[in-house]
Amino acid sequence: MSVHAVLARPVFRTSSGRHAKPRPAWPRVAGRAVFLVAALICTVAVLGFGWPPALLAIPAAAFLLLVAGVAKLRTASRQIDTIFAEELSDIPVRSTR
Repeated sequence: MSVHAVLARPVFRTSSGRHAKPRPAWPRVAGRAVFLVAALICTVAVLGFGWPPALLAIPAAAFLLLVAGVAKLRTASRQIDTIFAEELSDIPVRSTR
């Protein structure tokens, strides 16, 4: 995106108030379904092969690390976007007349 397009765009954050447009629910539903299927597969594999149930901690820990990493990346991305928006809003716009 060009600097002029960024300057023309409003700097406001996504509205999260009472009248905010709701986000689509399908990504959350799909994520939960994938998690439940993966948990079921891991449980069946551990119990089916006669492995110790403590091995279920490994996929659970991997999932928690993935979720924490994604949350940190999203937070960092928002902060970087805010910093760039503030910096670009301070640049005076020159007239080409």
